[in-house]
Amino acid sequence: MSLDFSLSFEELEAAQSATTNPYLRDPGKGLQLIASLVGQPRPNVGKAQRQQLPAALHRLINERFIELTSKGSFPGEAQALRELQALEASLENLALFPDLANKTVVGVGGGFSAGKSRLLNTLLGVDLLPESLEPTTAIPSFITRGEDGIVALNTFNQQIRLDRDGLQAITHAFTSHYRDSLDEAFGFAHVLKLLMLHCASFAWSNLAFLDTPGYSKVDALGSTDSDETIALKQLTEADHVMWLLSARNGSIRQDDLAFLRSLDHPGPIFFVVTQADLVGHSSIDAILHSTAEAIEASGIPSAGLMAWAAPLGAEQGALMAGDDIRVWLQTLDEAPKYTHHRRTCERVLDGYIQHNRENLSNSRRKLSLFNTLLPLQEKLPQSEQATLQELLQEQRTRQKVFAELVDAFTVLKNEMQEIIAQIIGDLAIDALSIEELYGKGLALHEEGDFDSAAVFFQHAAEQGNAAAQFQLGIYHELGQGVCVNERLAAQWYRKAKHQGHVQAQFYLGVCYENGVGVPENLQSAVACYLQAAEQGHAEAQYNLGICLTRGEGIAKDDEQALYWFEKAARQGHEEARFYVITRSAKNGSPAGQYALGVLYEKGQGVSQDLEKAIVAYRAAAEAGHADAQFELGRRYLNGEGLRKNSAHAISWLEKAAAQDHAKASSLLKKQQAIGPFWSPGTFATWQKILGKNSL
Repeated sequence: MSLDFSLSFEELEAAQSATTNPYLRDPGKGLQLIASLVGQPRPNVGKAQRQQLPAALHRLINERFIELTSKGSFPGEAQALRELQALEASLENLALFPDLANKTVVGVGGGFSAGKSRLLNTLLGVDLLPESLEPTTAIPSFITRGEDGIVALNTFNQQIRLDRDGLQAITHAFTSHYRDSLDEAFGFAHVLKLLMLHCASFAWSNLAFLDTPGYSKVDALGSTDSDETIALKQLTEADHVMWLLSARNGSIRQDDLAFLRSLDHPGPIFFVVTQADLVGHSSIDAILHSTAEAIEASGIPSAGLMAWAAPLGAEQGALMAGDDIRVWLQTLDEAPKYTHHRRTCERVLDGYIQHNRENLSNSRRKLSLFNTLLPLQEKLPQSEQATLQELLQEQRTRQKVFAELVDAFTVLKNEMQEIIAQIIGDLAIDALSIEELYGKGLALHEEGDFDSAAVFFQHAAEQGNAAAQFQLGIYHELGQGVCVNERLAAQWYRKAKHQGHVQAQFYLGVCYENGVGVPENLQSAVACYLQAAEQGHAEAQYNLGICLTRGEGIAKDDEQALYWFEKAARQGHEEARFYVITRSAKNGSPAGQYALGVLYEKGQGVSQDLEKAIVAYRAAAEAGHADAQFELGRRYLNGEGLRKNSAHAISWLEKAAAQDHAKASSLLKKQQAIGPFWSPGTFATWQKILGKNSL
């Protein structure tokens, strides 16, 4: 007799479940489980009334909104619909599970077999989620603090209580176990919308974790919603996202990055390399490094990156390398939770309203232009007269359509807002508007309460406020109100930069030039400086000029450098002005030489240096510059920076006075008032007569 060791761990686990789980061991029990989950509930008047509002919202989004958008074009229509559908799902969950109202939802995503369930069990210190790797379910699962219990929500919005064996059966090998009696396409994802797991020992009081299906799993035949679609909807709804990738892949996969780019979540994502114990310490640093580089290159904001080890049999996992996600989660747990349902609805529909208002305004301008041509139409050929009339009629029709769409979207927004308000009721606190959030953060910042300001900046930044994103970048770079995190600083600068925030464009350029939070990249620095310089940012114009003079990150071009230095100098940038003047002086310009002397004397744009100032004054004076001649004469006369020498003083003052220099003439007259006017030849005699200090 020999033993067969060819079975995998998953196959052994499935075999064990089949013998110990009552729903797998007893077909009668299994049938009862299916019946309880798929059975449509009897009509319930009170419940039907509660479902009227979500049903009305569903019609507004999936019928009225889609009908209106079909009448025109709008950039980002797919994203807008997805946001509204996620809003609908969130409100439905809120109505069914009120305890989610004040929870910050952390969505957990990743590819199939990334080890999400294993991570959550060992990170949260719970033993709830089945850890089989078999792809048998696509049921999103919420986990949060509460009295121990498991509730399944079916497609009829009926809540069915489950025991642990029922949960294990649903998410393990139920379909394969009963394959002979079930349709091959059957899966619990067809009849269940989500699972709600409450755990009294859950570590965080204000967080809820949303375990989503692996987006890359092969879908069951006949499935209307792919796992990727489900994961995308659920993660769009989440307040924050943690993304899992297996250490066995060596780095983050390109399809993971593509999924996250399509998700385009407003907040930074925390990346977790799972199953780190399977590759060992010797490889994990290289995996983290390559993963960080790939994430950075993708432009996806990152809240952190860690490697997590959770060996089989261990109840608790451990941080193996990188950032500790528990610090991030604790920060989220302590932050106030606001609902953004009304704000999301308002933002999306206001975008359509504003878009159609702009189209209406453009159409009016075109119509006005065409109307100016009407008096001339008789002079046009018949065919062109007909074309003009067609254009006029087209613009009149467009005006009517755009005006109707503005009104229709306004009505739709008001109806949706009213329904949302009724669904939310007193369950949750509405978030401030983006502008209010940023304004509150700014007021707290000015008061010096950086910790509180950071919270408001974070909320506003996650909702897309460019100024808040920039300010949050500053906070992370300087460690104001948050821990120093140069990587996050650069990511928030990038977010704001993409919205045209000129300061963020400049700051991100500085990050690239100096390798702060991003790999040093002079080409990227120059690209950022150019964006900001074209918007008139003086410091960016100066930095761009420096790069051009040195040929760093861009081909050396002194003329272009001078162009940007001059632009910065006209805005009062001292270093740029110094460069412009220095170049002028080197080219032999007396005015440039004199101005260079002034800069050296006052220390503007350069370290103060009186000796260099006098050298520049002399060069300008010798070239005939009256102000420089006066400056030398005055200094020789008073002994300022030069040894007193009245002969030299009078010589330079006379040269300046000959050019009608008023101050030089006045100073000469004062000298003449002392006694007879002298010439350089008799200066020594007069000096003895008048005394050394009389001059």
